[in-house]
Amino acid sequence: MRQHIGRIVSIALVMLFLLGAGYDFLAYWHMTRPGYVALGILLAAATLWITEAVPLFVTSMFVLFLSIVWLAPTMRADDMHVTNEVFMAQFFSDIILLFLGGFVLSAALHKLRLDEWLALWMIRRTGNSIPNLMLGVMVITAFLSMWLSNTATAAMMLALVIPIIGKLPRGDRYRQALVLSVPFAANVGGLGTPIGSPPNAIAMQYMAQINIAPGFGTWMLMGIPGVVVMLALAWGVLLFLYRGEHADLQADDHTVHVHRSASLYVVLATAAVTVVGWMTSSLHGQSAGTVALIPVLVLFASRILTVRELHAISWDVLLLMGGGLCLGRAMSASGLADWLIDLLPVAGVSVFGLMVIFGVVACAMSSVMSNTATANLIMPIILGLSVEGLSPILVGTAFACSLAMPLPVSTPPNAMAFSSEEITVGDMIKPGLVLTVVGVALAFTAGYWWWNASGVL
Repeated sequence: MRQHIGRIVSIALVMLFLLGAGYDFLAYWHMTRPGYVALGILLAAATLWITEAVPLFVTSMFVLFLSIVWLAPTMRADDMHVTNEVFMAQFFSDIILLFLGGFVLSAALHKLRLDEWLALWMIRRTGNSIPNLMLGVMVITAFLSMWLSNTATAAMMLALVIPIIGKLPRGDRYRQALVLSVPFAANVGGLGTPIGSPPNAIAMQYMAQINIAPGFGTWMLMGIPGVVVMLALAWGVLLFLYRGEHADLQADDHTVHVHRSASLYVVLATAAVTVVGWMTSSLHGQSAGTVALIPVLVLFASRILTVRELHAISWDVLLLMGGGLCLGRAMSASGLADWLIDLLPVAGVSVFGLMVIFGVVACAMSSVMSNTATANLIMPIILGLSVEGLSPILVGTAFACSLAMPLPVSTPPNAMAFSSEEITVGDMIKPGLVLTVVGVALAFTAGYWWWNASGVL
């Protein structure tokens, strides 16, 4: 009943915002008419993304629909040149291709059970010590999350961990530690590459618009040191908060057989070529999205992947990201982004100060809503800042979105771990809040220094 009431209230707010935009919000803010329309679309999208009254990807399509049938005609009537294709192109942009390629590689590795084999191999090398086992789980989870969907990685690793912790007594606190290690490592691992998390990719897209996007390898140089530090911190925090009584455990003895075949070698070669292509984009001049087409073409043309795997790709995530990019284009093209920047008390604030301000806001929002939606809402505003050196602000905001993990709703891996029924909200809040605060603080201090000292920004 409460859920239905919340949905009704959300829809009512959306209608109110759109009606207000239609009447220029009674001309209270003295904007242009396209600005009022874009503001109405922004408020409606933010309401639906935050409340999840409808699926997130539906909100993205709603943004596209309103941009084409309402905003574009309004802009043309106001002598602002714009075409419908400007908004539609965001759903097949370079960043969407980048994630599509990542999803296809993930599907191929999963189909051949290479991801599961690698996870089991790593876990068995840790021995029967629970602290060592947990460290192994976290390292392999973080590594896989750099290249695959962190949601899919968390699902696979939790499937491996749950049978292992079943050998521990019910009251042993190591059970919570092992379960929590998976989502935290998946969240942290996403910092390492542009495709590791949607906020990273969104930041890259906006940086590309103003020709300041770092290369794939450059992003790894920025992110991997943070991944290593945060993994060590998360491991220590979990062992401190959830130290159990049984420190030794025999890992699960089931095996995974990967059959040597032509398909296996094709997948490995394709993955290697794609990763090398991403890391050397500055040499061959092709964008990361163009390189991401290699696995799509090779793996489907060779029939290693079929239409079934194509259907299973996370199209909802791609649509969600496309909607965010479309909203950003609507805000910038209509002049709304510039108007919002003028309202912010950022005059005279340094680049470092702006990074902290936007990062803290992004972290707070991502703690209670989708980090992808948060990045989609904040980064267009950052792009409108009239300051030199937007790179640290965009990168810092992306990292802040990914480091927000105190609640089950904060990230999909958190929600999956919570659904295991091995932990409570309180179990997640304590270490999650510590890692969120310390992680963001490190990103804005040591991370900011590293980005500048190494010359990556």
